[in-house]
Amino acid sequence: MFDVISVGSATEDVFVYIPQKFATHDACVFHPGTKVDIKEMDYFTGGGATNTAVAFSRLGFRTSVLCVVGNDESGNSVIKNLKDEKVNTSFVKKIPGKTPYSVILTGFGRDRIVLCYSNMTASINKAKTNFSKLKAKWFYISSLHSKPVLLKKIVAHAKSTGTRIAFNPGNEELSLGFEGLKKAVKKVEILLLNKEEALKLTGSGDIHRNLKKLSEIATIVVITDGNAGAHATNGVYAYSVGIFDVPRVDVTGAGDAFGSGFTAAIMKGKSIEEALLYGGANASSVIQSLGTKNILLTEKALQKFLKTHKLAVKKQKL
Repeated sequence: MFDVISVGSATEDVFVYIPQKFATHDACVFHPGTKVDIKEMDYFTGGGATNTAVAFSRLGFRTSVLCVVGNDESGNSVIKNLKDEKVNTSFVKKIPGKTPYSVILTGFGRDRIVLCYSNMTASINKAKTNFSKLKAKWFYISSLHSKPVLLKKIVAHAKSTGTRIAFNPGNEELSLGFEGLKKAVKKVEILLLNKEEALKLTGSGDIHRNLKKLSEIATIVVITDGNAGAHATNGVYAYSVGIFDVPRVDVTGAGDAFGSGFTAAIMKGKSIEEALLYGGANASSVIQSLGTKNILLTEKALQKFLKTHKLAVKKQKL
């Protein structure tokens, strides 16, 4: 029995640090034939499942991960990294083909650009997972890159075993629309979205209206809003928090860091106010360096961060 199993994608990421001279006021521009001398380049593993699994492990939880990699060196790197982080890898499936790969252009004074190679055959659905073997107190489900039938299988298994669910849907899941997603997951414990994803589901840009509407899908709803911070509700009260004042190097992985940090706090029995701070601290740590999981916090480091970085959480009736 694990405390949590992270379910979703695994990738290998290469971060390419682009000089600022290639940035215009709203774009990163390369002219054909140009030779670009980059400032820095680093390889890391990524993907929602591996990022969040490492986050949970560092915060002291017995953690496993359900994901798929190719039978290549990138797949070996993903597995090695997870083992190094004390994440159980018995549910990592190797299948023929290449591990999904991302090239992340960053460092040019704007938000990063992500070039994705997603081998759609490398999905959990193809791995023919025996869901009866998945035993955990929590599932953290991120983007599955698969048809809705896979999501429904995982949710049905969780419901039958009393496993609680934190859900951070990807594009495939969001494409179901509000009613389709609600039908697919019934009601989960935690729903994690960014502002744009909430808009896609509800058609509204009003945060508080969305918190109330999305409470039909989850007991706790969280909506992140970039530089404006994050919002959450338990269906009765709405909570809002700003962002910590830290230097930013790259924001890749911030969503996974926030979602896993927030969920970890709830798993530890903490309040929504505390969970928002846990999520913000974890995300703030990650964005200060390249890579999606390098500076994910331990419990001790997280508490130290919160002692030195103060932030107030606002509470009001929903």
